[in-house]
Amino acid sequence: MKKTAVYKWVKRFSEGRESVTEEERSGRPATIRTEENIAKVCPILRKNRRLTVRSRAEQVNLTEKQLRKS
Repeated sequence: MKKTAVYKWVKRFSEGRESVTEEERSGRPATIRTEENIAKVCPILRKNRRLTVRSRAEQVNLTEKQLRKS
């Protein structure tokens, strides 16, 4: 960890912050790895692991890029 990051955290905690977890933010989520998406993809993989990423993505209505990241 860089010194500048440590200084930022020290400042935040000295200003009253009590938790190291990130707060909720508005906007687009950082990941699409949700319980719902996992529940959709896992049965497909168990049934046939040789499917292409494209065909799996089409079955669960995600893009290939999203599916690769999850």
